Amino acid sequence: MKLSNRVLSALLLISFILIAATTEMGLADKICKTRSDRFSGVCFSSNNCAIICQLFEQFEGGQCEFEGAFRRCLCTKAC
Repeated sequence: MKLSNRVLSALLLISFILIAATTEMGLADKICKTRSDRFSGVCFSSNNCAIICQLFEQFEGGQCEFEGAFRRCLCTKAC
């Protein structure tokens, strides 16, 4: 019975280490957002915003979000 408790403890410890390592790796995948310089007007379509950000501003993508009272195009990239 003691052997099975040791095995269970070891498995729990290994699981904890894997979860901690996965969480740390996820922290490196933060997304930075910057207001688009090229997109003008109120942003209604995240698809249009993403196209402008990718083609003209060399970002990975873009999305419409509220900035103050208006929806603005925010370009996105991994930090």
